[in-house]
Amino acid sequence: MSFNNRLRVSWLTIALAVVVGMSLTKLGAAQSMNAGDIRGVVTDVSGAILPDVTVTVVNKNTGVTKILTTNQDGLFDTASIVTGIYEITFSKPGFQTLIRSAITVNVENITVNAQLTVGAVTEQVIVNTDVPLLSTENAEQSTTLDARQLSQLPQVGQD
Repeated sequence: MSFNNRLRVSWLTIALAVVVGMSLTKLGAAQSMNAGDIRGVVTDVSGAILPDVTVTVVNKNTGVTKILTTNQDGLFDTASIVTGIYEITFSKPGFQTLIRSAITVNVENITVNAQLTVGAVTEQVIVNTDVPLLSTENAEQSTTLDARQLSQLPQVGQD
């Protein structure tokens, strides 16, 4: 075998070894991952997409919470989350809150779509009753002064 042929064979061997090594590294990394992904679309009952829905994802095993918001296409994606059992809450003003529980996430991508029902808009008015009421029985006015305020008043009528 000539020198050029041996050089070509050694370069091919090196290139093949690099490709195989990189493939095994990626395969090993993929097998050692302990994460999954939840993604989905949120719509209303007519099928229209709902942007800006708050999506709260809670890992029931660890209590770790991740809060997301759907994009303009009604999509949400948790990205990489630890495997386990999750509860997902979907909420948006004007719609009833939807809770999906006991969702098992393994090392995979799963789809959890949600359909929200129109709900009642609620308002809350808080009235504080700490404020003293105005007395309307007579025109009397009164105030209380402390010792410091009294000492600062002008002294009238003393010789």
